[in-house]
Amino acid sequence: DDGREAAETALALNPRLAEAHGVKARYLQNDGKVDEANAQMAMALELDPDSWEVNREAAYLMFRQGRFADAVPYFEKAAALVEADYHSPGMLLTCYAALDKADELDRVARLTFSRVERALAQDPTNSKALSMGAGSLAALGEAARTREWIDRAMLLDPDNVIQRYNMACSLTAWLGDDDRALDLLQSYFDQAT
Repeated sequence: DDGREAAETALALNPRLAEAHGVKARYLQNDGKVDEANAQMAMALELDPDSWEVNREAAYLMFRQGRFADAVPYFEKAAALVEADYHSPGMLLTCYAALDKADELDRVARLTFSRVERALAQDPTNSKALSMGAGSLAALGEAARTREWIDRAMLLDPDNVIQRYNMACSLTAWLGDDDRALDLLQSYFDQAT
């Protein structure tokens, strides 16, 4: 469920719900209607520029369009609004790497990792947090710990293709470990053929 029906119902009841406009922007973009998606997101941001949900959705919308510099302030704001949010600073790693902003990478890697540790203290079986933690460790150059965290995440959720992809990207981008990255992706390749 992409939230389409719920967003449309919410907007019919109250067209000033910023979060519903954000959801609508996501599914419009998924439908290939990028201009309409951007218009919906602009409306959401105008209605509630301090909403964590709206800022996070705006950042992802721009990120998926390859607009990394535009996504950065929204990921930064989302990260500032909710201290438990480890996804937003984790996504900033990719943005700052794409923008060649090495001076920001250490800061967001450490921020991501500290938030991941807090999430894992609440739920040690959170494979998404482990995956994001592995990415931040890779960005910090901690190869052995990265591999340990990847192993833990794979034990918990071995069939999660998105998680495998993200961890493979971390291995390749930060550690140059293409062989291990390909090993992580092998089950995907097996399923695709």
